[in-house]
Parts: sequence; structure tokens; C-alpha cells
Amino acid sequence: MNPPDEATDSIAAVINDHLGVCSKLLALAQREAEALKNAPAFPLAEIQTERRSLLAQLESALHLLGQKQALWQKLSPERRARKPQMNQLLQTAMDTIMRILVLDRENEQALLRRGLLPTRALPPVEQSRPHYVARLYQHHGKS
Repeated sequence: MNPPDEATDSIAAVINDHLGVCSKLLALAQREAEALKNAPAFPLAEIQTERRSLLAQLESALHLLGQKQALWQKLSPERRARKPQMNQLLQTAMDTIMRILVLDRENEQALLRRGLLPTRALPPVEQSRPHYVARLYQHHGKS
């Protein structure tokens, strides 16, 4: 294995780790949605605790992803073109994030309807816009 392959493999590993955390967040959001639909007593404290833990993991994964992004950008376009699966991996991560955001927004609305979430706890309006996160990722990628 030559060094460029090691570099792209380490980048792919970090993206996979990030995707793993995103998948856990999606599973949590899905469990939350199911509990909001079916459970008479909603396990708010349990879900909040798990969410905090996963968000800490996500922050760490994003930090590593930012470091690897610089390494990826240093590679020549020819070397990057030899790894087309990287684009698919990134697209899968972004799709998962969008699914999490949509489901989380629906869960927030259900929590509000059940009186489990005070209105002041809602995120700012701009975070409810679907392209807000995409713009954040673009902005973060440019810095």
C-alpha cells in the first residue's frame, strides 16, 4: 500500500466513523418518534442523556473530519479521482444528516403538542430551514 492509499483510507475511516455516529443519531430520532407515537409515558430524560452523549461523539467526529478534509484537499485531483467511493460515502453521510434533521424537527413538533417541550427550547428559525445545515457544511469546508 503506498502513502496516498493510506491517506485516503484514513480519510474514509474517519468518514465512516462520522457516518456511524450519524446512524446512531438517526436510530435515536427514530426511537424517539416511535415513543412519541405509541408510548403513553415518554422517556424524555433517557433520550436527552443519550442525545448528549451522541452529540459529544459527533463533535469529536466532526473535528477529525475537518482535519482529514485538509489532507484530502492536498491530494492531487488525479489521486482523488481514483477514489470515487469517497463521494458516495460523503453523500451517504449528508443524506443521513438530512434525514436526522427532518425527523428531529417532526419530533420537536410532537413534543410541543404533548407539552413536553417549552416553546423557548426550540431552535432558531434558521435552523429549521433544510438548506441551513448544507450552508454550514459549505462554510465550514471553506474555512
